[in-house]
Order: sequence, then C-alpha cells, then structure tokens
Amino acid sequence: MVSFVVYDLTFLVLFSLFVAWFLYKRRGTSGFKREGIIFMYRTQFGIDAINYIGSNFKGTLHFLKYIIIGLGFVLMAAMVWMLGQTVAIYMLFPEITKLIKAPPIAPLIPYFPKLFGMESFFPPFYFTYFIVALAIVAIVHEFSHGIFMKLFKIKIKSTGLVFLGPILGAFVEQDDKSFENKKKVDQMAVLGAGVFANVVFALIFYGLYVAFFFSSFAASGYIFNSYGVAAVPLTNVTGFANHSTGMTEVMTENGTYYLDDGVAIQLVDNNKDYLVVDPEAPAVLAQMRGAIIQANDVKIEGVDKFMEFMNDRNPGDEVRFVTEDVDGVHEYDIALAEHPLNSSRPYLGVVHLVNVPRGAVGRVLGKFMSFKDSSTYYKPTWDGEFVDFILYLFWWVMIINLLVALFNMLPIGMLDGGRFFYLTILGITRSEKAAKRAYKFMGYLILFVFLLLMFMWFIRIV
Repeated sequence: MVSFVVYDLTFLVLFSLFVAWFLYKRRGTSGFKREGIIFMYRTQFGIDAINYIGSNFKGTLHFLKYIIIGLGFVLMAAMVWMLGQTVAIYMLFPEITKLIKAPPIAPLIPYFPKLFGMESFFPPFYFTYFIVALAIVAIVHEFSHGIFMKLFKIKIKSTGLVFLGPILGAFVEQDDKSFENKKKVDQMAVLGAGVFANVVFALIFYGLYVAFFFSSFAASGYIFNSYGVAAVPLTNVTGFANHSTGMTEVMTENGTYYLDDGVAIQLVDNNKDYLVVDPEAPAVLAQMRGAIIQANDVKIEGVDKFMEFMNDRNPGDEVRFVTEDVDGVHEYDIALAEHPLNSSRPYLGVVHLVNVPRGAVGRVLGKFMSFKDSSTYYKPTWDGEFVDFILYLFWWVMIINLLVALFNMLPIGMLDGGRFFYLTILGITRSEKAAKRAYKFMGYLILFVFLLLMFMWFIRIV
C-alpha cells in the first residue's frame, strides 16, 4: 500500500503548480499586484455576504462587541505571559534544547514534527492538513473583520487572496481613513473580530474532535511511559558499565540501576547531585516498549484490566506480554519478579507517570483534553488510517485556529494586537504621544525577546 505521504507530497507539487499557473494567468490584470515576494489578488468576492450579515444582525453584533474586546485583552495577556514563561524556561532549564531540537520560534510548516524531531509531541502534519486549516483560519478571520467593518460603516475597498509561494492567505481591505475616524471601541471590535472568530472555530472543531473520537475509537491497551524511576545520589554511585540491552548500567552501594536513552542525558549535566534511574526490573531488562494490549490470552483495555491481571499472578510466573506502537506489534516472554515493597506480589516494573499541567494555560488545555485517559491506548474501530487522518485534521484545524488567535494579539505593529494595544494606551492616557511611545517600546521589547530566545537556542546547539 502506498504511504499517504506520497499522495500528500504529490498534492503539494500539484497545488504549487496550480498556484504558479493561477498567478501567471492573472499577471497584468486589474486587481493583481506584486508587493515584494508576496502576490495580492484583489476582488469583490464575499462582500455581498459581509454586507448581508453586517446589516441584518446588528443587535447580535453590537452585543458581541464588548465580548470581543474583552477576549482580545485576555488573548493578549495570555500571549505576553506565555512569551515571558518561555524565556524563563530557556534561562532556568538549559537542558530543554537537548530534549527539543526545534527552535523556540519556528514557522508552522508542513512536516515540522518530523523535520524537528518532535513526532512524540505532535501528530503528523501533512500539507493537506496545512492547506485546509489555513483556508478555514484565514477565511473566518478576515470575513469576521469585514462583518464588523460593515456594522460600523467602515468602507471596504476589496477582498482577496494573498500568495507566498504555495502558502495562501485572505484579506479584507478597509479604507484606512474611514477606519481611523471611528470610535476607539469600534476600531478595537473590528481588530478583535478575527481572533474571536478563530476562537469560536477552535471550539467548534474541538467539539468535532471529541465527538469523532468517541464514535470511532475504543480503549485497547495500557500505556506505560516509565519503568518506575528512582533518584540515586551521585555520592552512592560506584561505577558505570554498558549493558547488553544497550542501556547504561549504574552500580551503586544499594544495588544496580539503569539509564536508558531518555534519562542518559543527565550524564552531561554537571550541576546534578543525583541521577533519575530505572530500577532493575523485568520490563527494564526486556526493554519493553509500546502499549500493553495483551497478557497471555487476556485482552488489556486499560490500567484496570492490567492491574486485575497482575493481581492474579505470582512472582516467578512466566507471562507473554504483547505491546503495540508505531513500529508494530512486539512480544515479550517475561518472568515476573518480586515486588520491592511486598515479596508476595508480582512485579513487572512499568508505570504511567501523569504529567500535571503547569500554569493557567496548561491547566485549561489539560481540562479540554481530560476526556481521554492518558494511560489508555485507543485504537480505531474501523479503517484505521482514514480514521487517524480525520481525527488529526480536526485536531490541527482546532490548534491552528487557537494559535493564530493568540499570535495575532501580540502587541506588535504588523498584527491586530499592535493597533489594539495602541488604542488601549490611547484610551487610558488620552495622549497620542504616550500611546505611540508605548506601542514602539512594546514592539521593540517583543522583538528583543524573540532574538534572545533564538540566541539562547543557537549557542546551545552549536
């Protein structure tokens, strides 16, 4: 069977050729203009729909105005806070660049999880996902700007498409003088309308994601993500050796432990006074990996079924465990050991460590994803590849809408958040001079933060 990547890359090539043909055929026509490396194609497409909604739903739109402005402040504060938190993490935890190779600021391009070695953090990101999500994000964002322009009688000059190679965008072009003559709150509502629409569509696709997940996936295994770690003071370590499994054997005064690839990185950190190690256990020595889907003839649907099976076993029992991961199905014939805390109980040596989200944003996102048990391995109940494709499509449309909403509210000039911030300071100080100074200061500060992050990342990878 041909991999979907082949179809996706073929689509990328054909789509790029279509864009090149489209731009070539429209060169020299009215409405078509090149601005540097960007091509803009101005039309009147969609203006009738914008005028219809902006004229016939005035009550609802006026009600939403202050909700939109409030959401704009929340997103701006969240983005500035996350930017500051990223700086703190890079300064306080330099080992982050050893675990995550991707730069802290990188374009959201197709296949970036594979390109930057982040496949364990993100699902596949095909060009198909990219172009569908981009179209949805751009259209709802700009269409919402246009609706509120119509509401406040701001002249719309054109709508259209913007091209940067095969990357597409959309725009609604207002008459700047007409826009700037409106009240500050009306301008802020127009600026925030796009990100408001992106948040709404992020929630819509979140609902589709959850509904599709429950209708198309079933619990099919127990995910262990650790062998059950222990902390060993370096003063107790008596030596290291290479084990036949490929792990690093750590000999201590209290016994033998192991370092696998995930924790061996600690050896390059000279500031550590202890090591986080794997205790000697059957699963460690067998180098078990993947989700446990079967034990002997028993199907393991989750942690409860796994614990029920283990409670019926004794130390010394031989068990055939079957696991599954992205590389396929694996079988392990393992003799269970005695539990370190109770010699009458069997011991395999696997555990699922729960990653507790940190910070307000992390906790909110954790709540949204809590419908899934993190220790349960879920499999499609029908055509696996197609089900995964649809699920990840919903996920990426949701995430990209959210990311665009957050990024667009950064208080810098080229984004909606730039003038939003300027109007806020102007409203507080009643001074254009103070507003312009604050606007410039914030722009330079954020630019400095971006450069600082990239500098810290660069000096640590070279």
